[in-house]
Amino acid sequence: QVTIASGEAYATYLVAGVFDSADEANAAAARYCSADGFDAALEANRTFWLDKTSPVLCSVGDSTFEQWMRWVTVQPVLRRLYGNSFLPYHDYGRGGRGWRDLWQDCLALLLMEPDNVRSLLLSNFAGVRFDGTNATIIGTEPGSFLADRNSIPRVWMDHGAWPVLTVKLYVDQSGDLAFLNETQRYFTDVFWARAKDRIPASSGTVLKTQKGDDATGTVFEHMLLQQLSVFFNVGDHNCLLLEGADWNDGLDMAYDRGESVAFTSLYASNLLWLAEAAERLEAAGTPVELATELTVLLDRYFGSAIDYADPAAKRALLSRYFASTAQGPGGEKTQVDAKRLAADLREKAEDLFTRVREQEWVEDSAGYGWFNGYYDNTGKRVEGEAASGVRMTLTGQVFSLLSGAATETQVERVVSAADHYLYREEVGGYRLNTNFGEGSQDLGRCFAFAYGHKENGAMFSHMAVMYAYALYARGRTQAGWKVLRAMYNAAANFERSRMYPGVPEYFEPDGRGVYCYLTGSASWYLLTVVTQMFGVRGSWGDLILAPQLAAEQWGSGDTVAIATSFAGRQLRVEYENEAQLEAGTYTVTQVAVNGNPVEFTREGDGVRIAAERLPAGDLAIAVELGPK
Repeated sequence: QVTIASGEAYATYLVAGVFDSADEANAAAARYCSADGFDAALEANRTFWLDKTSPVLCSVGDSTFEQWMRWVTVQPVLRRLYGNSFLPYHDYGRGGRGWRDLWQDCLALLLMEPDNVRSLLLSNFAGVRFDGTNATIIGTEPGSFLADRNSIPRVWMDHGAWPVLTVKLYVDQSGDLAFLNETQRYFTDVFWARAKDRIPASSGTVLKTQKGDDATGTVFEHMLLQQLSVFFNVGDHNCLLLEGADWNDGLDMAYDRGESVAFTSLYASNLLWLAEAAERLEAAGTPVELATELTVLLDRYFGSAIDYADPAAKRALLSRYFASTAQGPGGEKTQVDAKRLAADLREKAEDLFTRVREQEWVEDSAGYGWFNGYYDNTGKRVEGEAASGVRMTLTGQVFSLLSGAATETQVERVVSAADHYLYREEVGGYRLNTNFGEGSQDLGRCFAFAYGHKENGAMFSHMAVMYAYALYARGRTQAGWKVLRAMYNAAANFERSRMYPGVPEYFEPDGRGVYCYLTGSASWYLLTVVTQMFGVRGSWGDLILAPQLAAEQWGSGDTVAIATSFAGRQLRVEYENEAQLEAGTYTVTQVAVNGNPVEFTREGDGVRIAAERLPAGDLAIAVELGPK
């Protein structure tokens, strides 16, 4: 018992933990259970987290948004610590991270802690199989992988798309083109031919050539293989097969005939980027070498062209590749001509784009138009007017816009349709889908959820923020800011959201935000704010400054700023908008780096500063905006 007299104070210090011995527990108590020890630990803790968030800071006319964004930058860090299990939200997954998580977590790392990302990216490619699929679970060490934590042979068709997006960001931010020519091994297990077949179990998870050596290939080869394998793996409507699911794990009941039109668009844009990368590698004096077996998939390049309008011909060609490589690659490499390779890849991409633009556009009797995103397991188109009402998914719109598949006219009509059918401010913005009105046993278990919960019609942050990114990328500033602002307002309204500051995985119908540290949405929100809203991003190592800030984001001042990492430097970019011009009416007029004017070339309303014009060290960049 303690008696505290008037004017006196009494402090008690407690340590809670798990220790290997009483001696370790006593040592911890001796370190922390005093005023000096406690204060020192608290200050060290504060310093640690301030340092974690300081590389990316924004300064706008809303101090609450600035502080909230600081918490958003913390979320990817906590995700890496907690994996998929953060109480009280523990019913998603069993801890750890999967393949998709690996690549999207790196998006935030590239902006916050870029120093070790190169080695991390390289180790990730060790999870790719030689059939173009990949292991899905990260092992205990970097570069170690498992097929699945439950040994279920399942392929998510979207998995091959994310490495290209992340590597593209890395190359754009760093200019490190040589990374594409780094070599890495391949993963192997009993699953083959996109998990449709089995092969004899090997003695380990490292693929061997038929000569017994470790099978290796460049990063470029790994990415190309994943895109080509999916390109030929099509359904009856000539879009890419959905297989076990795409990014929406709940679309898992259309294995036989389901197709993901949404990711057909994304893979097409990836093929275009790889085409340009091949040409840049050759121009830099680095010939492109590929496993000889891969050349069968480059049917245009090697004179064995098939009819891309024939789904059966595509599938047959892929089957021939699987049959020829089931015993492992031969180990031989073929040097290819980059321009002819690029031409092959561009023809494949344009074939997919044309199909999405023309075949998958739907309109309803109210005059709205949008893209169909899926076919179900009976081969029926999912989106459009149905007996239960209008069916529309946000996913089908995101990737058609982001990839460039959508024409400018189609972009405008998609925005109008999404605003009409999907936007609900009270749940944080754009729902993942309209109410299909019935459980769909032909598409996925997600429709067993009550509408408005999880993947069935919730405001699912991951896809919503990617929609914002796509809108900014297509120059629709106000529409993009509408998405980000709605998510922020919903999350910051604690009386409804009942969550820590940051972005939830989704909002429940009553507005509660859930799964704060499961989500990769924080990485995408951060990426969108820095590279699209503030427009500070790289392009093959050059610096792009192309802000898309709405006038209201300046508040009562005339300057806003963003701090971020770029090409080994810490940048602080300050935009001056003295006339308070609205986005779309201003353009970059002057740029000074560390107080000195710098030359630039104009790109739209923004500018490009060549990598060689940027001095070494941290940079303070002042940008003046003026009327067009």
